[in-house]
Amino acid sequence: MKQERINEIWGVFFLLLGLFTFGALFFYHPEDIAFYTSEPAAPVRNYTGVIGAYAAFGLFLTFGFSAFAIPVIFLLWAECFFLQKVPDRKLFKFLGLGVALFSLATIVTISVAPESRFNAGGAFGYVAGNYLVRYFGRLGSYIIAGAALLLSILLATDFLIYPVFKTLVTKLRGILKTMPKKFAKSQKGAGKPAAPPDRREAKKQDRESREKQKTKEEVKLPPEFTTPTRIKTYQPLQPDANKKGKEDRPETPREEVKKRPAPVPHPRSGNGKTASGEETPETGDDSFKGIIGSSAAVSKYEFPPKDLLKLPKAEKIEGDDLAANSRAIEETLKEFNIDAKVVEVEQGPKITLYEVLPAPGVRANSISAYEDDLSMALKATSIRLIIPIPGKQTIGIEVPNTVSRPIVIREMIESPDFSSHGQKLPLLLGKNTAGKPMIADLTTMPHILIAGTTGSGKTVCINSIITGFLYYCNPSQLKMVMVDPKMVELAVYNKIPHMLSPVVTDVRKAANTLNWVVQEMERRYRLFAAVGVRNIRGFNERELTEEDKKQVAEAAKDSENVIPASIPYIVVIIDELADLMLVAQDKVETAITRLAQLSRAVGIHLILATQRPSVDVITGVIKANFPARVAFKVASVVDSRTILDNKGAEKLLGRGDMLFVQPGSDNMIRGQAPLIVDEEINKVVSFVAQQGQPEYHNEIQAVQNGTANMAAGEKDELFDEARRIVLTSRTASTSYLQRRLGLGYTRAARIIDQLEHAGVIGPQQGAKPREILMPNPAGDYSEAVPADSEEESV
Repeated sequence: MKQERINEIWGVFFLLLGLFTFGALFFYHPEDIAFYTSEPAAPVRNYTGVIGAYAAFGLFLTFGFSAFAIPVIFLLWAECFFLQKVPDRKLFKFLGLGVALFSLATIVTISVAPESRFNAGGAFGYVAGNYLVRYFGRLGSYIIAGAALLLSILLATDFLIYPVFKTLVTKLRGILKTMPKKFAKSQKGAGKPAAPPDRREAKKQDRESREKQKTKEEVKLPPEFTTPTRIKTYQPLQPDANKKGKEDRPETPREEVKKRPAPVPHPRSGNGKTASGEETPETGDDSFKGIIGSSAAVSKYEFPPKDLLKLPKAEKIEGDDLAANSRAIEETLKEFNIDAKVVEVEQGPKITLYEVLPAPGVRANSISAYEDDLSMALKATSIRLIIPIPGKQTIGIEVPNTVSRPIVIREMIESPDFSSHGQKLPLLLGKNTAGKPMIADLTTMPHILIAGTTGSGKTVCINSIITGFLYYCNPSQLKMVMVDPKMVELAVYNKIPHMLSPVVTDVRKAANTLNWVVQEMERRYRLFAAVGVRNIRGFNERELTEEDKKQVAEAAKDSENVIPASIPYIVVIIDELADLMLVAQDKVETAITRLAQLSRAVGIHLILATQRPSVDVITGVIKANFPARVAFKVASVVDSRTILDNKGAEKLLGRGDMLFVQPGSDNMIRGQAPLIVDEEINKVVSFVAQQGQPEYHNEIQAVQNGTANMAAGEKDELFDEARRIVLTSRTASTSYLQRRLGLGYTRAARIIDQLEHAGVIGPQQGAKPREILMPNPAGDYSEAVPADSEEESV
């Protein structure tokens, strides 16, 4: 038999028992019992019969007039069972009810005259009342019996004293505050006209009354459904059609770029001193040649106009009855004996958040067991519980909207948070469930990890972030390095002047690119040490001395030792980390780890994305250095724990639905990523590309192509000959170099490693021969070894 049917049976039993007991007490007649007379009435005068007469006699004999509380208790229990509110801890509640009856009988006894005490309070009340009055007096007896009654009520019910006490204190304070003013007015004389009411005092009293009402609403949880206290519907951005053309463009750079002189040279003399006679520290590199911002680019660069982006649709989300969903949540929980009330509803573009306040005594974790039942009652594809909402005493239930509205990138660009001058590299992540923009500064993170399955919105999010950079930073403020193994996702950005090199599509060259970024990081640290600053902000905002300004004219004479006036930030974007880890995990992981640990101060930041967030891709070393993470929909709860250290991402809806974890926080923020289509990307890129061609860095291209010079002591004297042999024969193995050059195994193996480091050959892949990455410059392949040759690949 179902528990609901058993509860109804108990409800009917207590209802009948309560009505019978009340009738027996109400129609009680003392002559029906032989205890009062030798000839009891026959038949009995009590309408409930002999059983009722004897039951009433026993109750009145024990409790006196307080026996009328017993049928009331039975009826209240019947109500609880009918409403499926089965009390827990029944033993304590029964004990509390018993103490309450005895306390009430005692209070009734000491409230009447001594000669009537036995009839008023029954045998127990008479004994207890006389005992208390004899030793504690009437006042002490009232205090003891009243305290026992109050404690028994607390034990038998869920009643709380605090709300009542708080209300009484608030009213008492209000009375005490108004009394001096009323007394002062009464002393001024009755003949004077009444002064006009004080507006400030009226506003204050009105505010206090609203606070009282809010407190009552928060504390009281009526069993019947009431409309949530606050319902916030999502209101999309209302576009302003009057802003067009130049008026619709952002201000010329968000952060005012100071007009600084050209890079200042510090030519070294033979004794290691500058031209001014100051000593410069040895850095192990005679050149500070790195990435120098162009002052011409700052003055000529014009930010893209906003009218290149699509306007949002000014429409309200329809199709969701928020009050009906709130009612469904309360009724579903009530079916499982959980008292809770929906106190606030916040509707977002794709998700609606229902805040549920459990009744006192209800465990928060008990609601999580009914997640599937709530999803079924709300007819939702999936829901997500937040237990509890950080900083609140409520539980959050995130429910998908039946009709969702995408967020366009223009909404984020026009947001006041994006125009904030305190940010350096704003990330356009989207909007949260309340419809508020999620814009974070990459320099404070300082790196971010993005994961999600195919079609979840990962690549669209990266395009939105890049577009935000183009609307916020000019080429002298920001340079980008992109790695795109898919070859088509980021290739469109090859035209913009923000690029340091063409988009890297060969995963074998990506490891060399990351190694160059590591070298650039080390070069910047040497540069900061020479100047005497700690980070990129201190370097770019330092004040140039008069001696530095006098040396501006001599900058072109020794360009190798130029110390620039400012250097740009560098953002490295990798669209698919899994492909890199598959080909060269050791090199890629080492480079990413070094950059993640050390590059923040020099202005180099990483954005890593992968569609396979497994432990062999997102290793523990990488995860430890990426506290900021974004998870779109993933395939399993294991992947969710890998990227977020928590579950939840496997229940996302896809198409931009995401969870964001901020650095230093374990709280996951639900959001919707903005949508940007290819048409908008092409328009923005075309506008930016018209202002100048990208100035690719020669050194990074040389590293990618494997022609970069190696440091002294690392290059074998036969390296060039071995390189020529490998490129001509198109074969690379340790045994082959041993035979052709007459070397020992150790030296030949070391040359093979140097060729791999230089990007001439690919890494070892089991028993397969190494791949030759570079073409033969002479075009002569006469010495090429046939494909079916059985050369050892070592």
